Amino acid sequence: METDFVDDAVEGWARQVPKIETSPLEITGRLDRIARHLDRRATEAMTESGLSCRDLEVLGALRRSGCGLPAGRLARAAMLTSGGMTGQADRLANAGLIIRRPDPEDRRTVLVSLTPEGRGAAEDALTAYLGAGEQALSVLTSDERETLAELLRKLLVALEGPAKKNEPEDSQTKSPKARDPRPKARFQAE
Repeated sequence: METDFVDDAVEGWARQVPKIETSPLEITGRLDRIARHLDRRATEAMTESGLSCRDLEVLGALRRSGCGLPAGRLARAAMLTSGGMTGQADRLANAGLIIRRPDPEDRRTVLVSLTPEGRGAAEDALTAYLGAGEQALSVLTSDERETLAELLRKLLVALEGPAKKNEPEDSQTKSPKARDPRPKARFQAE
């Protein structure tokens, strides 16, 4: 089997600092480098759309919701801070891809939804992103892909916890009884 950059790094650490256990680097180092390569390829594939991978995370979360999300939930889905989400939302709103409006049931909450242009942009960017991913994964057989997906799922669940299956996420589709009756803390994002 061919060696890679991580093999060289592990060997170098073992030679220079033999008391350090470097076996985690064989996985985490590869995941980190692979993520960087995938991000670069996806970014290049999406340049025509003018969107970034971060844009796709935000637009994709909104598109998958089918009806929009509270800003706080959208920030968590895109792994952004509330400040990062504000900046991202400002940029996407200025591009005409999303709209923000106050939640009619709780004026402290901002609801974010896609415009028709945003829906199209999300789908176009996803197509480019998936094409770049398919090209990168082409070296793996379908059995290898399935095994890798299972192992990565196991690792991600250990890091993030299991996904929560939600009802429709638009507060307008929830009955008032479904909302948490406890008052929200002042300045709470969502």
